[in-house]
Amino acid sequence: MRELTGNDPESPGFSDAGGTLYAQVAAVLRQRIRSGAWRPGAQLPTLESLSAEFGVARVTLRQALGLLEREGLIWRRRGRGTFVTEDASVQWLHVGSSWEELMHSLEGNWARPIDSEDVAQVPGFEERDGLPAPNYRHLRRVHGREARAHALVDLYLDRRLYDMAPKRFDKEMLIPVLEELPSVRIADARQTLSIGTADHAVAAALDIPIGAPVGLMRRVLKDDVGTVIYVGDVAYRGDVVKIEIDLERGRQQEGTTADVRQGGGAKS
Repeated sequence: MRELTGNDPESPGFSDAGGTLYAQVAAVLRQRIRSGAWRPGAQLPTLESLSAEFGVARVTLRQALGLLEREGLIWRRRGRGTFVTEDASVQWLHVGSSWEELMHSLEGNWARPIDSEDVAQVPGFEERDGLPAPNYRHLRRVHGREARAHALVDLYLDRRLYDMAPKRFDKEMLIPVLEELPSVRIADARQTLSIGTADHAVAAALDIPIGAPVGLMRRVLKDDVGTVIYVGDVAYRGDVVKIEIDLERGRQQEGTTADVRQGGGAKS
């Protein structure tokens, strides 16, 4: 079997602030697997080749490969080499850019509660978001699919709505529950995406290195009188999240701008 070579002719720059060196090396190798540059069944370069490319010691590479092996991305055999596992291709999490796509992306997800408390205000709340509710229920949880966690989520739900179905909100995905409440009408839904890095809490919850890339999504839902009934701050693993946005051709309406904020009305 033909041995793979790295894509980058120059060694990547590693930082003391980016976590342990072997974790940073593992992140680069993981990305090559997840992106499809190294396909299932393919053989990785030798330790000598990777050591020369990255400028790190073999012991560091062995630690990095050990991490990927525990994740099920590679397998190693003495005398044969290191290979990408057959089931290592990434299972993308499609984050919807429309209400229908968002609802579809939540299907099959699970929620693991971490903390829950009443709060008077939502962090980062801005006047343009809408009218604040009297108080909110803050729920911090990990979301995932099958055996893998993919997001750390801080949710803020209008306390009056939380009291309508507290047991369901504590255990289930919040937005589908909101959709089923007959007295709730979601009149406006907006989300904003930015790119950041994992802090200690996100790294621990999602089992990724501190400083690893993450997608930061903020969702704001309002009712028909403009009250913000839900705010979701979501930190997605950068190696699984994928956003596809259909681009409509034609004359852009006067006064509009193209940016990363996706929005639109949503029906209850």
